[in-house]
Amino acid sequence: MAHHIDSSRNSCALHGALQVIEAIEGFVPVVHSTAGCGAQHYLGVNRLNAGSDRFGGSAISSSNISEKHVVFGGSSRLREQLKNTVKIVEGDLYVIVTGCATEMVGDDIPAMNKEGRDQDFPVIYANTPGFRGDVHQGYQLAIKALIEQLPDLGKAEQPPVKGLVNILGIVPRQDPFWEGNLEEIGRLLEGIGLTPNLLFGYGQGVSGWQRVPDALLNIVVSVWGDAPALLLEERYGTPHLSLEGLPVGAAAGRFLYEISELLQLDSRRTEHFVQSEERRFDAQLAALADTWYRAGFQREFTLVGESAQVAGISEFLSGTLGLIPRTLIITDNPPEYAREALLSRLTSLLNGFPTEVSFTEDFAEISDLVRSASASLVLGSALEEAVAAELEVPFVQLSFPLSDRLVLARGYAGYRGASTLLEDLGSALLSDRHHNPVHQQSSAALGCS
Repeated sequence: MAHHIDSSRNSCALHGALQVIEAIEGFVPVVHSTAGCGAQHYLGVNRLNAGSDRFGGSAISSSNISEKHVVFGGSSRLREQLKNTVKIVEGDLYVIVTGCATEMVGDDIPAMNKEGRDQDFPVIYANTPGFRGDVHQGYQLAIKALIEQLPDLGKAEQPPVKGLVNILGIVPRQDPFWEGNLEEIGRLLEGIGLTPNLLFGYGQGVSGWQRVPDALLNIVVSVWGDAPALLLEERYGTPHLSLEGLPVGAAAGRFLYEISELLQLDSRRTEHFVQSEERRFDAQLAALADTWYRAGFQREFTLVGESAQVAGISEFLSGTLGLIPRTLIITDNPPEYAREALLSRLTSLLNGFPTEVSFTEDFAEISDLVRSASASLVLGSALEEAVAAELEVPFVQLSFPLSDRLVLARGYAGYRGASTLLEDLGSALLSDRHHNPVHQQSSAALGCS
């Protein structure tokens, strides 16, 4: 019997491609599909991140095809929309992305793209119908289009960049902390003498993408960066390093030492930088220790999120803070080979803990798993908040979708990200009135009723 997924958080490939394009300065998406595709992207992705895109709302260029175009073809409508978009919206690159309807009727997108090129429009295209997968496949399809088509537009003369490394695998907006995580990983790489090519976020535009082939190394943060990294290795011979999860806290040090050895960097500089970062973080842990023990912060926890996030955060919570993982729920549908690697990684990481690891995106199934775990702390998305309230346990909202939380430049990667996670976790535990002796003591000391 077919199983109907309830409240999937992974949307469709078209939306994943839009998330990529909107996260790069000077890139303008042109949707060739029905009107609902662009509107649903705004309502179902941007607004669920408590933010918007750089156009300031739901406005997005779209051919808005109707029944007539489904019957007779919508190529002429795309031609018209592309011309009008170039006239009205200033951009460095226009990216045509397709939805299900136009792909099913067989519109000749490459021909329309060539027409635009013949008119000197800087335009590429990506075939991204929803039936090709979810946001993660959309991320891969959009990057594939950039890697394969951007060189054909010509490359401005740019001086070589020393120690350039690309960062792949962080899906904009699907990771609510994507920009902060990229910036922190970039800061860490700069600390050991490298030049990070973040590719997405503030200040990241077409020049960064044109430099992608020049990198010494591609750093893959999640399984969704594997396909782009393999394509770059095939085309340009660039090696890649796949991380075991988002590097949070001490894992960031291992990550830096591994890269330093791989690229034969100055080992003394790397060691000095890592030790400096670790001393600062150790001081923060020491400052927290008294409150940590008096408030009973050590808990059994359930964590719901994407694979790289779950792997990195669970290692930090259990390995550094001593929390006990009861249930880990991975929601991004990683491919089978990646599931086996994740299970192996998490099994060795959480050795000695009776931890259950599940792969599902189904809201009802996730709620049942959280409920049955009966953990005293839940970390997940806005969709898990209700079941955490039902269990009367503290809740930290950290995975997509978010609600009632604004994220601009915060992140959980690296040492600074670990400090941010500690602040969010500690605040949630201290605000819990059912398990908070510190609150009662503080109220009494202040003469509060």
